Amino acid sequence: MLKKIFTTDIQIKVGSVILAVLLWFFVVTDIEYFFDLDIPLRIDGLSEDKAFNNEIPELITARFRGKGHTLLWANMTMPLSETGLVLDLTKTKNTQVYYLNQYYTEHPDKFIMPRDYKLDLLHIVEPESIWVSVERMAHKELNVNVQADIEPALGYMLVGDITVEPSKVMVHGPVSLLNDLTSITVPPFQVSGVDADVSVSLPISLEPTQLYTLDTTAITLSADIQSIGAVEFINIPIRLENVPRNVEVSVIPQFIGLEAEGGLDRLLELEPEDFIVSFDYRANWNQNEQLYVPEAVLPVGVKRVNRFIPDKIEIVQK
Repeated sequence: MLKKIFTTDIQIKVGSVILAVLLWFFVVTDIEYFFDLDIPLRIDGLSEDKAFNNEIPELITARFRGKGHTLLWANMTMPLSETGLVLDLTKTKNTQVYYLNQYYTEHPDKFIMPRDYKLDLLHIVEPESIWVSVERMAHKELNVNVQADIEPALGYMLVGDITVEPSKVMVHGPVSLLNDLTSITVPPFQVSGVDADVSVSLPISLEPTQLYTLDTTAITLSADIQSIGAVEFINIPIRLENVPRNVEVSVIPQFIGLEAEGGLDRLLELEPEDFIVSFDYRANWNQNEQLYVPEAVLPVGVKRVNRFIPDKIEIVQK
């Protein structure tokens, strides 16, 4: 019998439940309520040559009166509307306190809300007042500091320096705060096991973000990662350095070869004249020795010299 009650006329029973819920919803949402909503505080009238030197809240809490269905509609659509209290700073001096309820009473036209909301703004709950401090707008170019740790994978290496573009950023903000700044520090960037070039966009900002405007909000960090290889270079002239004027010295051979290890793409771009091989007479000459390993100044992208060809040079003092 009980089973029959629940299994017969199902459509009628479901329809009755839906109708009852809709009736309940209509009655409940037609009741007048008092409720608090967060609304934007919009700034207007600030001169272009002025800047805040204190933070202004972006939202304020206001108490409204209205029916339940209006409340539901406002909650869903208010963030997409132009609703807000406009704080007019046209006549603001360097420092001023705005008491928001007094401000709204004196300037009811500064509260903007779509007419279809049919809500009454009763008063501002919080904050009760807002302190506004403005001063001259300054403009300054700051260096960008990046703490980057890029670890190449086994068999790869970083060629050259990690680059940041742009390396300087123009910042606009209150003169008293901007004068003390010299750089913008980007949060640390770390990656390991890298086997390809790195190019990543990193956001940049200055805290508090409300007080500063940056011409760009991101920098590009780049690193040239190449596989490690070895290439031989020949016919590199040997330089004799710091030889006294009254001493006659010769080097055998006059030209040398070497096997350089480094980024393979970089090595294939180099010529023998990109290497400097030398012997510092003053620092290394010993009358008891004739054969020496020369020194090499390596171009960017070369990790080391694996060997010289021949492996030693002869210094002859006449």
